[in-house]
Amino acid sequence: MRRIFDKWEKLSIKYKLFSITTSLLIALALIIYLILYFLLPSYYHEYKIESLQESLKSLVDSSIHFDTYTLEERLYYMAKDQNLAILLKDDQGKIVYGKNEVVILRYSKYMINSLEDEYRTSIPIYTKDAKDGPYTLELVMPLQPIDEANEVIRKLMPYIISIAILIAIIGAYIYSIVITKPLINIIESEREQEYRRKDFVATISHELKTPITIISGQIEGMIYSVGKYKDRDTYLKKSYECTQELKDLVNEMIEVSKSEILEKDLKLVSINISELLNRLVKRQVFLIEEKHMKTILKIEENLEIKADQERITKAINNIINNAIKYSPEESELIIRLYDKNKRVNKKNYNQRVVLEIENTGVTIEKRYLEEIFNPFYRIEKSRSRKTGGSGLGLYIVSQIFKSHGFDYSIKNKENSVVFTVEFKN
Repeated sequence: MRRIFDKWEKLSIKYKLFSITTSLLIALALIIYLILYFLLPSYYHEYKIESLQESLKSLVDSSIHFDTYTLEERLYYMAKDQNLAILLKDDQGKIVYGKNEVVILRYSKYMINSLEDEYRTSIPIYTKDAKDGPYTLELVMPLQPIDEANEVIRKLMPYIISIAILIAIIGAYIYSIVITKPLINIIESEREQEYRRKDFVATISHELKTPITIISGQIEGMIYSVGKYKDRDTYLKKSYECTQELKDLVNEMIEVSKSEILEKDLKLVSINISELLNRLVKRQVFLIEEKHMKTILKIEENLEIKADQERITKAINNIINNAIKYSPEESELIIRLYDKNKRVNKKNYNQRVVLEIENTGVTIEKRYLEEIFNPFYRIEKSRSRKTGGSGLGLYIVSQIFKSHGFDYSIKNKENSVVFTVEFKN
């Protein structure tokens, strides 16, 4: 038994769901079949008898207002509709009217006791022209057809079960694919995130270890007045610079953690992205002027997106800052914001706002473009945070855009780099 459970545990979700669904559908088909086979006859018998009794009660209650001819007419339609054998006798026992009377007369010797496949009853009935007393109405209702139907169901059982199994297998297969596909995607996504998280933690350990080792070595050298570390003022200043770098790194790590933890906790609001972009460019005026860069703004007015204002502001500001930081002096910073659907003259369109931030005078090697959004990845290989940053900036940007479901990319032109993001509302 234990082996069976172990094998079951090793099966894929798709196979498990397929097996369970198939079993349930087959079981359901069998239950329905058995209910029909065992309960339908008795239920149908009761239903037929109850319907007949209601018809007879209605007939008896209203017959006092009929003459004999009208009663015979009513009995004709009643016998025809409910498949009855009817005899109407006067007080002398003489047959006044009979529908299928031949059947009743032929089997009259059985009328004393009801047969299992028949229902018999006899009632007095009055009419307005009956002078010598009530008529006697005798009825026989055959119940055999439902028994025959039951026999047909029994003979069809192998075919019904085969069809039920076939439908169950096909239905369960389709159902298992439809249901498990998103589940498998979620599981694979979780595995990928877990792998990335572990890789991120390992990289963090390495990144933190370097400044901590430097600070520790410098302080130890100063404590014991070893060699050049006797100049405490100089190395205290260097140690302080290392702690500031460490502080910046830790702050960026906190931002990364926040972006992952709060991924599903976005506060979406309508943002005038045109106004926001103009404000963010003004913030960077000092850096732009310091590098004597030319700024070209092609921003359409009053374009709106739905996003988390704080996080989207951080992402766009980071992109603009990177474009300035990694551009040579006297280069150009070109920022375009436009409605993609409006440009192609689509009628009844939804806004598809596109932002392009281009910095000239520089390109990125193709082999680096695929890696640039990875955490701690730096194109500048000196590992210096002064020239190459922490390597977390674009990673944070990518996490913010992913959490919003926005498409983004970075590409080279002939003599420039373009960062593009499409804000889907």
